Amino acid sequence: MKKIKNILKPYCIMLLLLSLINISAYAEERLLVPVGKTIGVTVNIKGVSVINTADFEEEGGGSCSPAAEAGISGGDTITKINGKEVTSVKSLEKLTDGEDEVSVVYEHNGKEMQTTIRPKKDASDGKYRIGVWIKDSASGIGTMTYYDPNTGSFGALGHGICDSNGSLINISGGDALEAEITSIRRGEKGSPGELIGVFSEGNNKIGKIDKNTDEGIFGKLNRDKAESDKAISVAERNEVHEGDASVMCNVEGDEICEYSVSIIKINDDENSPKGMIVKVTDPRLIEKTGGIVQGMSGSPLIQDGKFVGAITHVFVNNPTRGYAVFIDKMTLAAD
Repeated sequence: MKKIKNILKPYCIMLLLLSLINISAYAEERLLVPVGKTIGVTVNIKGVSVINTADFEEEGGGSCSPAAEAGISGGDTITKINGKEVTSVKSLEKLTDGEDEVSVVYEHNGKEMQTTIRPKKDASDGKYRIGVWIKDSASGIGTMTYYDPNTGSFGALGHGICDSNGSLINISGGDALEAEITSIRRGEKGSPGELIGVFSEGNNKIGKIDKNTDEGIFGKLNRDKAESDKAISVAERNEVHEGDASVMCNVEGDEICEYSVSIIKINDDENSPKGMIVKVTDPRLIEKTGGIVQGMSGSPLIQDGKFVGAITHVFVNNPTRGYAVFIDKMTLAAD
């Protein structure tokens, strides 16, 4: 028995080493299609977002905002009233239409809180109100970053959709829509530029959004919007380096073009969504936009033939420069 153990021990070690080598050698390379197409984005807020509190003239004289008096402020999200989910502006109006005091659950700076509010009658129309300006959805223009031909999933923006306080909005779904760029407001020092586009929520839906994270929004396409043969390898963080690269973006009409940029700094903090600083070097893009502008968030970055990241923010005092997120960090947030 002793001899058998001595023979088996090195054999088992060798078998384990061979297994590890085989796993490493045949690990599947991840391929994604870089898109760079401008899209319309509309998301439904979970609850209703308070833009601001608003005084109104109550019956009997005087002005008031019962919500403000109860501690609610701009940037908060009202989620429940008397234990019932608030799903829209109309549902909030219905649940507060009366003189009885109501129990309100809301989020303030990411924390769930509770208060009570007694609606008051508006002298102008006799309706009971709590005195808030609210919205139940958010929309805008952004750029689709990638498409996964194997799963039909996509990522866009490279950063999250936030409220006026900079807090990530809790969403209950949304849509990605076909969009068309109609004009450009060029970026200047101290004044970020903007892509101005149009989209409608009719039959132009190209995908469903189901996730809003610090690294972007994610969802599934309704139909194929890119060919799988356009997929390229996804770079790992340690493969990305300072130097020449390119960005794919759609800054006029529906044409997607590739422009030269330079990665001038890589952030040592692996947890930061602002992983790189990128400088636009292509005179064509600088002439058209001044550099990086709002609406280009999500534009994919390519280096050495690999997919390395996506544009996220512009430097207000230098529109030729901005931040970018690593693509592996973005896809990790999606997964």
